[in-house]
Amino acid sequence: MDPSSSFWPYPWRTTIAAAVGVTVLYKVSRLVGDILFPTILSYPWPTSSDYKSQKRDKKMTVVLAGSFNPVHLGHLAMLRYLAERYGKVIVVVGMNPNKKYPVSPYHRAELIRKMLKDTPASNVQVEGT
Repeated sequence: MDPSSSFWPYPWRTTIAAAVGVTVLYKVSRLVGDILFPTILSYPWPTSSDYKSQKRDKKMTVVLAGSFNPVHLGHLAMLRYLAERYGKVIVVVGMNPNKKYPVSPYHRAELIRKMLKDTPASNVQVEGT
């Protein structure tokens, strides 16, 4: 096929293909970067005063994972903060198979659910094994 007979002139096709390739590479590298290097919040937790970042945060889902052995008011404070700032919070109750826990992960998840019952944190999902 003659390159000059196509809709796009020949040099433009390679430029467009390169631009698409660079865009895809950029998006994939951002995704991999977010997975390998997650944002870690440390206390005191930041407050976002600008409307744009608040709106962006409300669309995000965050995960708080831990053994929660024992569950305490510090965990509740973190969950309240995350529930207020982000759209969805997933709490994952884990366990180390090499440790003995006096309370099963299922019961620790139930304790977290009971602690959250009296709070306005309705966007928190608790997962326990």
